[in-house]
Amino acid sequence: MSENILSFSMEVKEELLKSMPSQRHCRITQIAMIIAATGEIKPDALIIKSDNERIAEKYFTLLKKTFNINADAFEEKGFFGVSVSKKEDVLEILQAVKILDAKGNPCFYKGIVPSFLIKSGCCKRVFLKNAFVFYGTVNAPGKGAHLEFVCENEECAKQIVRELSYFEVEAKIGIRKNRFHVVYLKDGEKIADFLRIVEANVATMNYENSLILKEIANNTNRKVNCEVANSAKQINAAYKQIEDINYLNECIGLSNLPDTLRSVAEARLENPDVGLKELGELMKPPLGKSGVNHRLRKISEMAQKHREKDA
Repeated sequence: MSENILSFSMEVKEELLKSMPSQRHCRITQIAMIIAATGEIKPDALIIKSDNERIAEKYFTLLKKTFNINADAFEEKGFFGVSVSKKEDVLEILQAVKILDAKGNPCFYKGIVPSFLIKSGCCKRVFLKNAFVFYGTVNAPGKGAHLEFVCENEECAKQIVRELSYFEVEAKIGIRKNRFHVVYLKDGEKIADFLRIVEANVATMNYENSLILKEIANNTNRKVNCEVANSAKQINAAYKQIEDINYLNECIGLSNLPDTLRSVAEARLENPDVGLKELGELMKPPLGKSGVNHRLRKISEMAQKHREKDA
C-alpha cells in the first residue's frame, strides 16, 4: 500500500479518534464497534487488542465515562489492550452492546454490530466513523478518488453499505483474493460526502480543496486544448485559403479578380496567421468577420472551378 494512502488515511483516523460522543447511546455504539472489530470474549474476561494505541485509550475512556468501569490497560508484543475481568462489569458491557442471547450467553460475530444500536442518525455516524477507523483507507487528495473498507465477511460489508445508503452515499462491494469483501467509493464527491458525514472536518476541507484545484486544472486544460484545437483549425483554414489564392494567381492573376475579392486575397497573403476578425479589421475600409468569410469562400469556389477545368 502506497505511503500517500497510509498517511492521509491515518490523518483521517486520528481526527476521528479525537472525538468523543456526547450521548450515552452513541458511546455504547462505539464500544460495540471496538468489541466487534478487536474484541475477544473469554470465560473470565472481555479483552480488546489493537496495534493503534489511540484505540485502546479511547476504549478505556469510554468504559470509564459510560459505565464507570476501571479496566486494566496492557501492552503485549506491539499490541495495546484493555481487559475487563470483573464478572459483573463484563456482563454490564455485554448487555449494553446487545451481544447476549436470550439465555445470557455471548453471541459474538466478528465485525458486526447489532442493528438495534445503530437506529438513530447520530449512532449511524458513530458506526461509520469507527468502520473507517478499523477497516478503511482513502487515497490522499489529488492521488485519484478511492475510499474502501476491507471486511472479513460479507455481512460486515453489507452493514456498512446499508448505513452509507442512509446518508444517500451509494457504495459497491467487491471480492479481493477470494476472501475479503471490499466496500468502495470511487467518486471524489461521494468521498467528500463521506468525510463530511463522519465529521472529519479538517480532512473534508483538505479533500474538497483538492477537488476544487483539480477542477480548475481540468478546466484550464480543457480551455488550452480548445484554444489549441481552434488555433490549429484556424491555421489549416488559412493555409487552404492561401493555397486557393496562389492557385488563382497562377491561373488568372489576382488583378483579374473583382476588387472586393482581390483586396481580401491580398490581405490574406500579407497576413497568413491572423483570424478572420483580425483580417477584416486590417482592411481599408474594415470588414466584418462574416464579410471576410463570405469573400474567402467565393475565392475558394472559384479556385475549385478552375481546378475542375484543368483536371
